[in-house]
Amino acid sequence: MNIALEQTEEYVNGQLKNKYGDAFIRGNNVLYISTQKRRI
Repeated sequence: MNIALEQTEEYVNGQLKNKYGDAFIRGNNVLYISTQKRRI
């Protein structure tokens, strides 16, 4: 499975740690992907 992500952000313990922009995940062991509703 290959997954392309845009505006990728990394959160650790609920705090933003890094912003990566575009990211590409390649592999056969993707365990968890979550979306979060944007707050306006």
